[in-house]
Amino acid sequence: MPMNKAQQAQSEGRKSRQAVLDYLTECLTSPNNPMDGDQVREFTATLMYFPESRECLNLIQRRYSDKPDLYRTILLATAVECLNRLIA
Repeated sequence: MPMNKAQQAQSEGRKSRQAVLDYLTECLTSPNNPMDGDQVREFTATLMYFPESRECLNLIQRRYSDKPDLYRTILLATAVECLNRLIA
């Protein structure tokens, strides 16, 4: 059965988000990634000192984990906003 425009847009959005996730996964797992295991542990520990950040992520997970597409979209939007703030 052919998809309507809304379904096509949703499907394209899903493909696009997956492509971003694949790209980020490749970047983070590449041997050329300058981040090492110690830094990953440091970043994880940093969130322990700033529980508000972790709680925000936990809230997103609790509210949207039953809607995988929306959950991924919100987490990606959050990651992009964080990266934009680092770059600016």
